[in-house]
Amino acid sequence: MNIQAQSLTERIAEIKGAKVLKSFCYTCPWTCPTEVYVRDGKVVYHKGNPDAPNNIGTRCAKGMASAWVTRDPDRLKYPMLRTNPKGQKGEFKRISWDEAFKFIADKLRQIEKEHGPEAVCYLSHHDPNSIFMVQLLAQLYGTPNISLGHAMGCEGDRRSACLTTFGSLFPMHDFTGSKYVILWGMNMLGANQGLFESRALLQAKKNGCKLVVVDPSFTETAQKADEWIPIKPGTDAAMGLAMCKHIIDEGLYDQDYVNTYCHGFDGFRDHLAEKGYTPEWAEEICGIDAGTIRRLAREFATTKPSISAQFKGSGYYTNGNDGGRVCYILAAICGQIDKPGTFHLDDWAPIGHPVAIPEEAMRKPEKAPLAHAMGYALAPLTGYPVVPEIPSSRLPGAVIEDDPYPIRGIFCQATNPVMSDPNRDRVQAMFAKLDLAVAQELYMSETALECDIVLPETSFYEQAELRQGMWLGPEAILCQPVVEPVGEAKPAYEIAKGLAQEMGWGEYFSYETWEDWAAVSAKDLPVSVDDLKEKGFWAGNVSYGRVEAGLGTPSGKIEIYSNAYEGAGHNPYPEWRERSVIPDDEFPLQVTHSKLSMHCNIVTQNNPFLMEICPENWVEINSVDATKYGIADGGKCVIESPKDNITMTAKVVEGLVPGCISIRHGHGFGHWAMGSVAKGKGAHSNNLMDTHTNPITGTNNYNECKVRIRAA
Repeated sequence: MNIQAQSLTERIAEIKGAKVLKSFCYTCPWTCPTEVYVRDGKVVYHKGNPDAPNNIGTRCAKGMASAWVTRDPDRLKYPMLRTNPKGQKGEFKRISWDEAFKFIADKLRQIEKEHGPEAVCYLSHHDPNSIFMVQLLAQLYGTPNISLGHAMGCEGDRRSACLTTFGSLFPMHDFTGSKYVILWGMNMLGANQGLFESRALLQAKKNGCKLVVVDPSFTETAQKADEWIPIKPGTDAAMGLAMCKHIIDEGLYDQDYVNTYCHGFDGFRDHLAEKGYTPEWAEEICGIDAGTIRRLAREFATTKPSISAQFKGSGYYTNGNDGGRVCYILAAICGQIDKPGTFHLDDWAPIGHPVAIPEEAMRKPEKAPLAHAMGYALAPLTGYPVVPEIPSSRLPGAVIEDDPYPIRGIFCQATNPVMSDPNRDRVQAMFAKLDLAVAQELYMSETALECDIVLPETSFYEQAELRQGMWLGPEAILCQPVVEPVGEAKPAYEIAKGLAQEMGWGEYFSYETWEDWAAVSAKDLPVSVDDLKEKGFWAGNVSYGRVEAGLGTPSGKIEIYSNAYEGAGHNPYPEWRERSVIPDDEFPLQVTHSKLSMHCNIVTQNNPFLMEICPENWVEINSVDATKYGIADGGKCVIESPKDNITMTAKVVEGLVPGCISIRHGHGFGHWAMGSVAKGKGAHSNNLMDTHTNPITGTNNYNECKVRIRAA
C-alpha cells in the first residue's frame, strides 16, 4: 500500500506488526475510546481513537501508562479465602472458583434466612460491568441496597443538585461557544478528566471567553484563568446567593425565561431579600470584597452564553448541597441552561440491561433502601428514575449498631472504602463485624485485606463492556478483550454468572460469549455489536432544548423551589448554613483536598511509570502559615487532628488562602496493601477526620476537619 494512502492507525499497525482492536480506557471514569495494538498476545501500543468525539485521539498520562496493568506481577491471580479472624491483618489461602462461589452462595442464603435480603449491600466505584451483579443481587436476590459510582465519596452533592434542580443525573459542559465561565472549586485541568471538556475550555479562552475560578487554592485550572477568586473554604453558597440577589435586584436576570421555565422564582427573590443575602453580607463570610461580587454577578449575567459549574470541590462540607444548587440557579435565572455554550443536560444512548430477567422472577424489596431509611437522602423524586446511593460514611452504623436495620454482607467491586471513606477506624470495625465481605478487585487492596473472600477481576484490557460514553451527545462505547486474563482472573460477567448458577439462577445468565450478552444490551442501538467492534463507539447528534421540552422534575421545570426538598422536610430554597467543623486555637487550620493529575483509583499507584513521575502525595501550605508554624518547603511535617495524625512532605505556596491547608490525594496514598510499587508511599488523610456527611444528601464531607501542623 502507498504509505501516503495509509491512515495513522494502519501505519502504526504495520510498523508494530500488530493487530488493532477498538476499545476504551477505564483508568478513570471518563472512559476515553482507544485503539489497542496487540502482538503475540501482548499490548505493544495504544492510543486514542481518532474518530471518537470524547478525546479525538488524545490520551492523558494515566491512560498512556495503563497497559502496565496487563503485566503487573502484583495483580491478584486466584480466588483467596481468609484463614484468620477478621479484625487482624488478613491472611489468605488460594481456593478454586467453585469453592468461592459456594462459599458466597451459602453465606447469602444464611443472611437472607436470618435477616432478609436487604441485609446485603453492593458497592462499586465507577461501575465497571457492575450491572451483572446488580441484576443478580437487586432483581433476583432482592436487596434494595445497591450503590453505583461511589458518588457519596465523590460528587454526590453535585448529582443531588442536578437531580433536584433539573431532573438530570450527570450533565456535561458545552464550553466550545462559551463567552463567560465561572468554576466553583472545579479543577478540571488538574485532574485530567473529560478531555473533550478541557480542550473545549482552553479553546474557548483562546476565542475570548473569560474564565473565573472560585477556589481557596490556586489550582492548575486557576493558573489558566483570567481571574482567581480566593474564597474561604466552604463558603461558596454565600457568594453564589449574593450574586443571585444582585442580579435580581439590578434586573439583569432573564425575566421571560424564568417566568416560563423556572419553578419558584418569585419566592426565591423574596427569600433572598428576607435573609439579607447581600454582597456586603457575603463579604464577611467568604472573604471576597462586595464590589468584586457585584462585578462578577454583572459580568456573568450580561455575557452570554455562559456556564456556572462545579464538580466536588465546593461539596465536601455539610453545607455543600446548597452551594451546588446555587451554582446552577445562578445560570438558570440568566437563561443559560441546555443551549450551545452553556450547561448541557443528559443525553443517553439506548443501552439496555445485558440479562433478560422476566418480571415474575424479580423479587421486590420488602424494606426501603438504606438511603431512605437512614433519613439522609432526599425523598424519592417523581417523574424520573432515581437510584438512591448508599451514604457510605453512614454504612458502619447499619453494620455496627444495626441502624436503621442490620447489614450483614457487603460486596465491594473496584472500590476501596477503607481508603476512600472518612474515619478509617470505624470502616475497619465495620468489616470486622460482617458475616460476609467480598472484594472483587485487581489488587489485594486495603479493603480486600478486611474481607472474607477476594475475587480476582480482569482489567479493562482483558474484558468486554458496553456502556454510556461521557460526551455531550448520546454515545455507546465498547470495550473488548485484547489480551488473556492474568492468572485465573475473571470478568465481572463471568463472576456473576458463576454465582448465579450456584444460587440456582443460571437460566438467566445463559450467555456463552460476551457477544451474546452485548447483543441483548445493544438491541435498541442503531448499530450492531459487530459495528461497535469495528468502530469502537456509536455517537448520535448533540441536541439542545430539553428545558423547553419539559424536564423530569416534579414541576417539569427548572426547580429553584425544590419539590423534592419540600417533600423531605427541608427548605425548598437554598440557604446559607455554616459548615460543621470550625478551626479554633488548638486546631487552627482548615483541611481542604485536591486531586493529583497522575493518579486515580488504586490502579495507578502500583504503576511504576506514574509513580516515577509522582511517587507520593503532599500537603500545601501558605507561606504566611508556614512561617508561623515553622514549616519548611520540602520538609516533613506532622498534621494532627483531634482524631489522628499523619506525616507528609510540605510544599510552601503563595496560592492558597491563609488558615487552610490543601492535602493532595489520588484516591488513596499511604498504602499498607496493594503491590510492591505502591506499598508504603505517601500518607493517607482520611483517618484525620471523623464521620461527617451532608445532612440532606449523605455525601462524605472530607473537608470537615480542623488540624494543627508542626515540623516533623
